[in-house]
Amino acid sequence: MTSAFTKNKPIIFIKFGRKLKAKVMKRNEIIGKIIEEQQKIIENLQNSVNQYKSESDMDEDNTSDPDDFARQTEAKDMQLRFEKMLAEAKQNLAFMENEVDSSHSEPESGALIETDKNWLFVGISVPQFKFDGKDVVSFSEDAPIFAKVKGKKTGDTIEIGNNSFEIKSVM
Repeated sequence: MTSAFTKNKPIIFIKFGRKLKAKVMKRNEIIGKIIEEQQKIIENLQNSVNQYKSESDMDEDNTSDPDDFARQTEAKDMQLRFEKMLAEAKQNLAFMENEVDSSHSEPESGALIETDKNWLFVGISVPQFKFDGKDVVSFSEDAPIFAKVKGKKTGDTIEIGNNSFEIKSVM
């Protein structure tokens, strides 16, 4: 067994390099899919910002109805809310892009956990999707589910609701 360092994190190369390579490829594919989902979220949020911006930019000289001013104020408020969500979504995308070359040995932000029934990604939340016939569920460290996976390792069992999942690997 030999070891190397990537971004100050040790990576252990096992004689069964194909197995390790397959895990890295799976992780990269799942991270790529999460990035795609995050880009869709950003696109939708940007569209919402643009919509509310155009609604809030009405010509005040041509408007005398108080209801129009109220709608304009409401649209501006919504624009600001969506801009805040958009900024957070862009930060999440940057986080994901930094995770492409990372690896993890324990459940923490950026870790991908393979269980016997699904995949769990800790870091950001995107809509659930399928990979290799298993659901990929993503969540942040602030989500209640994280408390159930924190400190667990390969071979441990996670109890979520009425379901139990065995951890196969943490990447």
